[in-house]
Amino acid sequence: MRTFPFRILTPGGTIVGGDVTHVQVRTQIGSLGVMAHHAPMVVACPAGVVRIQQEGVWIEFKTDDAILTTDGTQATLLTAHAQFSGSA
Repeated sequence: MRTFPFRILTPGGTIVGGDVTHVQVRTQIGSLGVMAHHAPMVVACPAGVVRIQQEGVWIEFKTDDAILTTDGTQATLLTAHAQFSGSA
């Protein structure tokens, strides 16, 4: 699978950053998966769990309300607070 740059940003700095193969978030209207070359978008995400797949391992982060953006080459999740929740 192809990878793409992803990061979770908070006012305190970058929580995670690096190349991932998949990002899963919950939006106001349902679940959303983002992979490499996803169509550009901006979407609101309620507080909850964000899952990323990095080097074949799923990693989870708990976040406050967030905004997910992607431009087709990279994705960024902007939130007031995020913390590592564990590996699946």
